[in-house]
Amino acid sequence: MQFKQNTIQILDAHGEVITTMVLPANIKLTQLAPLKILGHISVKVLSGAPALNVLSVGGVQ
Repeated sequence: MQFKQNTIQILDAHGEVITTMVLPANIKLTQLAPLKILGHISVKVLSGAPALNVLSVGGVQ
């Protein structure tokens, strides 16, 4: 049995890729909110994505 997976990219404030991860497709983007400790980042879903596929986390403090 093969589980569906999505490829997630973590982007910095300049849009450059910090890392790429493969996660289960059933993970909610809100579960990635703890990544805000990295500062202002964006999370982009590369495959199996719904229409709205970018989540910004963090920001200027």
